[in-house]
Amino acid sequence: MKDYFMSQKEVDRAFVLAKVQENQITLKQAAEAMLLSYPQTKRCWARYKKEGSKGLISRKRGAKSNRAVAQEERKKIAKIIVEDYRGCKPLFISEKLYQYHNINYSSEFIRQLMIEYHLWFPKRDKRKIHPRRQRKESEGTLLQGDASDHDWFEGRGSKCHLHLFVDDATSRIEGGRFELEETTEGYYKALKPVLEQKGRPASIYTDKRGTFVVNQGKKRGKTQFARAMKELDINMITAHSPQAKGRIERAFRTLQERLVWEMRINQICDMEKANHFLPSFFEEYNNKYAEEASNPCDVYRPLNKNTPLKHVLSTKEERTVSKNLEIQYKNEIYQLISPEGVRLQNKKITVITTLEKELIFEYQGHKLDHAYYSALEYKRSKLSINKLMDNWKDGQRTDLKPSKHHPWKRAGGQT
Repeated sequence: MKDYFMSQKEVDRAFVLAKVQENQITLKQAAEAMLLSYPQTKRCWARYKKEGSKGLISRKRGAKSNRAVAQEERKKIAKIIVEDYRGCKPLFISEKLYQYHNINYSSEFIRQLMIEYHLWFPKRDKRKIHPRRQRKESEGTLLQGDASDHDWFEGRGSKCHLHLFVDDATSRIEGGRFELEETTEGYYKALKPVLEQKGRPASIYTDKRGTFVVNQGKKRGKTQFARAMKELDINMITAHSPQAKGRIERAFRTLQERLVWEMRINQICDMEKANHFLPSFFEEYNNKYAEEASNPCDVYRPLNKNTPLKHVLSTKEERTVSKNLEIQYKNEIYQLISPEGVRLQNKKITVITTLEKELIFEYQGHKLDHAYYSALEYKRSKLSINKLMDNWKDGQRTDLKPSKHHPWKRAGGQT
């Protein structure tokens, strides 16, 4: 047996047993002093007489644990992790090993194993400490919204952004949508099912990106998303740091591991299939991670039936109607038809582009009928008309008279 330092408890036992050896106390008194049973004290006394103080050192110290996992088993687990669970965290791997491989070990064992085989590198926690904020009491009081730019398909498809809304009271994922870029349309599509199924939340908590806040110097106004939230009477709150939106940031960290792995084994490589897969995955996620709100009554409010949701979750811009009831919008000329009793000349109308790319012209609640043709054709037709009018003077065409240098006016008509 190797030499080991004695623990404080073992030193104290040696001190007591030394008094027994000097006949200062009895074994019974020694048992009371060491807080041991009398039979155990007799065993300690026997080892002390035979080996001295070293005999009190625990025999288990430095020995291999009886519950140690065999090296072959450890290599087998490491091989499975390398082949099937690259980039995943120990807790997730321990769950999947039990679910798919019937290997039941704690997440801490998996973490230590991954460190041993250089599959996991623990990091020192240098993060700034942020005070914890209490959850909202009721579901629907606050939704946290954000988008994550990540290689969700691990190179099998194009990189994209996952737009997400998480309830602050329960950590439930209420809506999500994959889009190529972080756009207003992506947030609209992620929020639309929530509004249709549950209603309007009281507030939405976002960051200060250009989708939510106008960031162009001293320019004022509202973004399309902020305008839509105002029409829905949803209060918008902007965060000063990512840590302020801890619920959704933690959800993204989990999804970047678990959702990526689930799409990998289901061979999902494009956004269309991924968006179709999200509802079933979110249901499983919420069953596992969502918490109960402290107040069982939610605060979602119903939608206004007088205003179609597609008119709200849209892009709205203003245009001024010309004297001949025309407007130009995105390189197109639109001829408007004025309702009876409404004068549109020089008035500002609202051009609405819905998520389905439907174009709607509206003036003071009136939907305007229209016809359109391209601005390029309009310009060409206008130029051709002007050119034709330049060739007429006093009711006669001037372009029919040959110039003085025309070959017909030369002698003999020869060139």
